[in-house]
Amino acid sequence: MTVAGARVTIVTATAESSTLALADLLIGLRERVPLTEAQIARATGAEEQTVAAWLERRATPSGVQANRVVELTTFVEEMARNITAESLPRWLEGKVDVLDGAVPLEMIAAGRYEPMMDYALGLSQGVFT
Repeated sequence: MTVAGARVTIVTATAESSTLALADLLIGLRERVPLTEAQIARATGAEEQTVAAWLERRATPSGVQANRVVELTTFVEEMARNITAESLPRWLEGKVDVLDGAVPLEMIAAGRYEPMMDYALGLSQGVFT
C-alpha cells in the first residue's frame, strides 16, 4: 500500500516465537494507548477472555486474529501521531465521516485496514487540511 510516497508493509507471523511477539506488541500498545480488552476484542474478532489471555501471555494471537493485532497496532501507532493517546480509544469506536461513516474498530475486524491506514498516513503527511 502506498500513500503520498510512503509504503507500509504488514508482515504476518506464523512461527510460535513470532506469535509470542504479537502478544508483546499488543501489551506495548496498551501501555501507550489505553485500549480496553473489549475494544481489542472488537477489532480482532476474539472473545474478551482470549484478549485477557494474550495480555497475560497465557495465549498468543494466531491466524486472522494475529493479522488483526498487527493491523490494529500499526493503525493506532500512526493515528497516535495526530490524536492524543487518551482520545484515541473513543475515536476508534465512533463513526468517522471521512471513512464513509464507518467505525474504525469494525473496519479492522472486517479486514478493511488499508483505507484506514491511507487516512492515517494522509493525516501524518498533512494531506488533509
